[in-house]
Amino acid sequence: MKTKTLYQILLLPLCFVIASCFLFENKPEVIDGNLSINLRFTVLSENDSTIVLPVADLPVKIYTNNYNIPPMFDITDDSGLVHFEHLPYAHYNVEAFTIIRPNEYEEIEVVGAKSLNLTADSLGTDMTYTDTLLMEQSKTGLKINEIYTAGPPNNIFYFYDQFYELYNGMSEPVYLDGMLFLRLNWTALFADTLSVIYIYQFPGQALTGREYPVEPGSFVVLAMNAFDHNLIGPIAGKTVDLSHADWEFYNNIEAAAYDNPNVPNITTNNGRVIQRSKVDFMVGLNSDALALCNGSDYDQTDGIDINTVVDCVEFSAISHHRKVVPYCLDASWAGIGQSKYEGLSLERIRPGFDTNNSGLDFIIINAPTPGYHHE
Repeated sequence: MKTKTLYQILLLPLCFVIASCFLFENKPEVIDGNLSINLRFTVLSENDSTIVLPVADLPVKIYTNNYNIPPMFDITDDSGLVHFEHLPYAHYNVEAFTIIRPNEYEEIEVVGAKSLNLTADSLGTDMTYTDTLLMEQSKTGLKINEIYTAGPPNNIFYFYDQFYELYNGMSEPVYLDGMLFLRLNWTALFADTLSVIYIYQFPGQALTGREYPVEPGSFVVLAMNAFDHNLIGPIAGKTVDLSHADWEFYNNIEAAAYDNPNVPNITTNNGRVIQRSKVDFMVGLNSDALALCNGSDYDQTDGIDINTVVDCVEFSAISHHRKVVPYCLDASWAGIGQSKYEGLSLERIRPGFDTNNSGLDFIIINAPTPGYHHE
């Protein structure tokens, strides 16, 4: 790729430089905006699921990456309403999280989140966007907590620093023995089995094994290649050190596959899992689908039994993405607006927070956080 030298850049047409002195004033520091956003947050009554109650005193955050403006915060009133005004038309992300205590013994985590693409064309002459968000309750268990696949900031098309992070949100250990980690293919919406591109398996006996525990509140990092990717000169300081990852994907029929001897392997072609692919566990940089399964489906020739899925996440950078997995596993997809080669990562709003709707559960973060949460 050819690049301009500093000498070439400085040799701009003199007439343009002179004209700019007369045609342009100082860059405006404030973005003009006439848009208002009204959001009402509600939750289902614990006593009657047909009744919707407002959520008062809820901290709400909205932000946009379309302009260089900071996130905005406000608190809902007694009716669950929050109001933002004097905004430019843009793509906004909305986040709100709280813990509801129906009684002295129980805590329920709920989240309200939405992606809003607000343009003059979509709203017409109406300069106010109004919506009601029903806050969703989290499901506990072992979850795919972070997905980093888009590559660090670079122009050499480097993306071999991909990793996935698991989190145990339960109050007791969960065991990885014999579990499957999958890259999924398109599956019919009402199918009983998942179509699979890659199948990798943890060692140990599925369901009954107790050799590989994940303690409550613990993170587990699964690296495509478990080494310090900052050693690659062009991306030094821009990526992640995965040399101390908890697990490494290893395809034992891949020619010259990298294998860190200090990191245990998640393997393929091990007698129980057979696949013809000779490549490592690589996925789409900003569009794909992943699943973690309990490993009890031993006949994988017809796909993976949907009832063995522990967690499933779909992600895509585009809003008109074609769904890959059935809605019963993931009602939407994460990552709308994510760009390749900018060091962005997808992570759950809260560690392990899961509503089976990745569009609610995940946000785009500015840098990957292997083994810890961004907040």
